[in-house]
Amino acid sequence: MKILGIHGIGNHRPGESHETAARNLSATWAKYLGADNADVHVVYYADLLRETGGQSGDEDLTDLAPAQEELVLEFLDAQPAEPSSRVPQGLLTALLRDRLAALAESRECPEWYMQWYMARLAKEVVAYQTPGTVRAEVQRRLSEAVDLHRPDALVAHSLGSVVAYETLHRTGTPHIPLWVTIGSPLALPKVVFDRLDPGPVDGMGARPGVVGRWANLADPGDLVALPAKGVSRRFTGVVSDDHVVIHQGFKFHHAEKYLRSPALARLLATVA
Repeated sequence: MKILGIHGIGNHRPGESHETAARNLSATWAKYLGADNADVHVVYYADLLRETGGQSGDEDLTDLAPAQEELVLEFLDAQPAEPSSRVPQGLLTALLRDRLAALAESRECPEWYMQWYMARLAKEVVAYQTPGTVRAEVQRRLSEAVDLHRPDALVAHSLGSVVAYETLHRTGTPHIPLWVTIGSPLALPKVVFDRLDPGPVDGMGARPGVVGRWANLADPGDLVALPAKGVSRRFTGVVSDDHVVIHQGFKFHHAEKYLRSPALARLLATVA
């Protein structure tokens, strides 16, 4: 079986060419999948996002651009309401810190990690969504990998599911029997859903025509894969949209946990 993967945020590998990074990430995914009899390749594109907007290695809320701050606020607004004794106040950065601290507290997650994660998410999502050469090059890498490997299954994690959705809607992409989105923000209002290209029609997105079956897996505690069952509610042509508990502690969105899940193994076995 041939499996093609595409990663999500937070996968920059400094000091490696994108070819070397792709090989190393492919080996890591193969290990997590336990795919001894599979040919696994992962599309790497984090270097392209890293080179945009002056992103630094030390992620901090204080160096977010206005579009990135707006994305964080939209992300927080999309979260289910959580009771909190905090009273957000002050400038925007202080407001973001307060709201992220409350979210971290509700999830038993360290504040530093939540702030790092949201800064990383905001920078990489905005870098990809900004029309221009970066977005086109990210999509080109995926399109070329599909052409080259002709996968039986495409596994797309996090932001990678957004890249895949947009790329697979382009003409000329080969048929893919199974597409599995894991930890996907595709249905996340404003942050992602309303900014897709092609955009929703009458409030609905659609399975790309080159995909035979589209299955979605989401941990109910994944802060990115919102709203619950959102993929099947906001997109036509989704054959399954299942909750799968994969997180331990604050690893609510890690690719490793999704890739090791029995639910994903069962889906891949249908095309083995």
